[in-house]
Amino acid sequence: MASKLGTILSLFFIFIAFLFGVDFVMIQLTYTSLDSLSSTVSYRISKTGEINDSLKSFVYENANATIEPISVDHAYEEGAILGYYLIKEYNLISYEAPPINIKIKRFAVINIYG
Repeated sequence: MASKLGTILSLFFIFIAFLFGVDFVMIQLTYTSLDSLSSTVSYRISKTGEINDSLKSFVYENANATIEPISVDHAYEEGAILGYYLIKEYNLISYEAPPINIKIKRFAVINIYG
């Protein structure tokens, strides 16, 4: 009887460990998708010189994420570096918790592509 009970309990713990593993994989997948989107976003920022509404909608449509500038203290000129964050929420599968924000920080050089 104790052997059967031990097997049932171990299956429960294996299931919880599996859910944690799924969360780790999904967080990495989300990070990777934001990272690949950042190259296109950097190109568009370089061409336009700013983070405009069309770029925000592009990021939202492609990754269901938001884009925010790092600082908006001054106007950017040709050759300046504009930093931005790509942010996406992730709801954990393994346990009940508030959503976590996955945030990557990238930079774009204004008008590098002429």
